[in-house]
Amino acid sequence: MVMDFGLMKGAVRDVVDSFDHAIAIWDKDDGEYIEFAKRYSHRWALLPISPSAEQFSRLIFVAVDAVLREFAFANGEANVGLHSIIVHETETGYAQCFREDAYSVKMGQINLKEVVFSDEVKKEWNAPEILAKIF
Repeated sequence: MVMDFGLMKGAVRDVVDSFDHAIAIWDKDDGEYIEFAKRYSHRWALLPISPSAEQFSRLIFVAVDAVLREFAFANGEANVGLHSIIVHETETGYAQCFREDAYSVKMGQINLKEVVFSDEVKKEWNAPEILAKIF
């Protein structure tokens, strides 16, 4: 396979970096806690899923998969797809997500439009036009 991954890595990196050093807040948490977290952290993400490693791996899979669908491939690449995402909790403990997990109705649908990032997070996006379509 031949492809210039440098062309799309900005948007994929943006997805991952949006959670780096950011507080992840579940939108089902207590309202006072949510407001407190937003008030005292400039980098936050309000999520429609519980911020566990298992759910983070699903969320990142769905988001990166959406980036791949939005990306305009210039060299005729076909069948570019995501195999899996691994989120580590510890050096040896991790959650791995495959496509069937990411889109599992049983595990709960993930609607990326329900994910809300703070302005500080969005300011750092290198591909805001792509991410604005997704989130």
